Amino acid sequence: MLPCQTKCPNYHSGCHKTCTAWKEFQSRQAVERQAQKQYLKFYDSLCAQVTRQYRAMQSRRPAW
Repeated sequence: MLPCQTKCPNYHSGCHKTCTAWKEFQSRQAVERQAQKQYLKFYDSLCAQVTRQYRAMQSRRPAW
């Protein structure tokens, strides 16, 4: 179900293919998804770095 289907008074089947409001909505969603990806990528690398640092600080048994 399209999110504009219930709110748009001009809705008819297949209109989302040519609708400017739908295309703007899609472009805003794409920008938001890209921002989320960048956020997750940044904090994933940050968490991985902290995890590596904590593991480096762990005591290890000597290898004999």
